[in-house]
Amino acid sequence: MPGSIGLAELSELGTRALSSSAEAIAAVTELVQRTTGVDLTIVSEITGDGRYVFRGLEQRGDLPVQGGGAIPYERSLCSRIHAGESPATVPDTREVPALWNAWLHLKAGLGVGWDILAFCTRDVRFPDGRRYGTLCVHHLEPRPFSADEQALLEVLARLLGQELWRERAARELAEALVALDAAEERRVELVEELRHELRAPLQVIDGYAEAMLDDVVPLDDEHLTLVRREAGRAMQLLDDLAELARLEANAAADERGTAAADVTALEMRERLAPLAEAAGVELEAEVVSATLALPPKRLEQFFVNLVRNALRAVQHGGGSRIGIFVSLDEGKVALGVEDDGPGIPPEELPRVFDRFYRGSFGRESGSGSGLGLTIARRIVEAAGGVIAAEPGAGGGARIVAHLPLAAQPATGVQEPAVQP
Repeated sequence: MPGSIGLAELSELGTRALSSSAEAIAAVTELVQRTTGVDLTIVSEITGDGRYVFRGLEQRGDLPVQGGGAIPYERSLCSRIHAGESPATVPDTREVPALWNAWLHLKAGLGVGWDILAFCTRDVRFPDGRRYGTLCVHHLEPRPFSADEQALLEVLARLLGQELWRERAARELAEALVALDAAEERRVELVEELRHELRAPLQVIDGYAEAMLDDVVPLDDEHLTLVRREAGRAMQLLDDLAELARLEANAAADERGTAAADVTALEMRERLAPLAEAAGVELEAEVVSATLALPPKRLEQFFVNLVRNALRAVQHGGGSRIGIFVSLDEGKVALGVEDDGPGIPPEELPRVFDRFYRGSFGRESGSGSGLGLTIARRIVEAAGGVIAAEPGAGGGARIVAHLPLAAQPATGVQEPAVQP
């Protein structure tokens, strides 16, 4: 379409916005410094992790304060204004106890031999009202700030908020474009993989149906069972693929809840034991008490997929035991499944979680969708954990995930060091 803008042009616009906002911060601090003649002008960002980062800085004289440095937000003078303990414009900080005490505390952390006496600050806010940070001027001697100077700071703070908002919008746009491009690539790959994976069971179904219609193969229970097995395989593949698509699209991102890993593991052992016994396999569970920030149904799905995958390997590899485990490992929960089957060849270990990868025994048996371990990995990663495949202690294979314990109330907060 004539006049349309492509992804490359949009990315270039985003880059320009990103660079112009940094230039705007530098220009504002320089303008304030020249206009007011104060000793120190700082544009600071209040970050989500509680830091007060100096994004722009102009100063007169040799002051040991550097741009890009940071202090804990609660140690900043602006935090006292935001707490309602001080006005935003102070000709002499010694006259405001809360502000003066905050400066003395900060001064000790910075290790400087001078005092901030005159102080004036204005919040830098985005158009929607969210606070980005502050535009502050400091002077080492008592000094009043005229109405014009305060008005200038107010206007410049608003302009900075607009420019920084455009920066964030540009970054979000660039990230969305990258994600959209990656999603489109994944969609194309997935369609091709699905076509390839469905071809085998559908060809079997089609072949037997044609042969039975032509009276080449008898229409008996044996051949109908084969057709039904292949149809079930195709249905399982589609079900697993739909679940994987949900997880990859973060459709489950709004799910919340906690699960007792030990209780769930024992429940899964009871539910899956008859299936294992029918295959001549003993299903065990060894657990300790642990709570995870994971919806119970996702944890159940995790164990079911791992046990189902292990059961196929054990059946075709001559094993007789599968163990579900939950333990504590260096402050995290280690959970998963271990079997005494044929194990996983070393060259296949890095690939077992890949989509549609069934490994040697899966390919030989033609069983499984090749998505069970992929789904397990998505569940673990969505909960902030990692998963790995490794050799079992006595042979076989061990699939283990490490997940954080459900958050506990904090017992104390260590104050970060001052970084001028």
